[in-house]
Amino acid sequence: NTSSERYHRTCGLLKEAEERVGADWDGVTILEDNDDKPPVVMPYYIARAIREGDAKSVLKWINANRREDRANATSGVDTASMPVLYIAAACGQLALMSHLLQLGA
Repeated sequence: NTSSERYHRTCGLLKEAEERVGADWDGVTILEDNDDKPPVVMPYYIARAIREGDAKSVLKWINANRREDRANATSGVDTASMPVLYIAAACGQLALMSHLLQLGA
C-alpha cells in the first residue's frame, strides 16, 4: 500500500541511506563472491596450525600460491567446510585474524 505511513517512512529511510552511500552504488559489496570458483580446501595441517595459533605456517601456506584464494580457503567437508577466518575466530587467534583480513578474507 503506497499510501500508508509505513511506506512513506520507509521511502524516507531509503532516501537517507542513498544520500549517505551515494546514488551511484552498484549494489556490490565485499561480502559477495564475484566468481563461481569453488573455494580452495586447506590441508588438515593448516587447519591444525590455525587452531594452535601457528600464524607463520598459515601465512606461508597462503603466500605460497597467490593465484589461489587461499585466504578464503575452507576446511574439508568432513569438518563442515569452515572458512579460515571462522576457524581463527573460533579459536581466539586475533593476530591471525588480522592478517587474514588484510589478505582479503
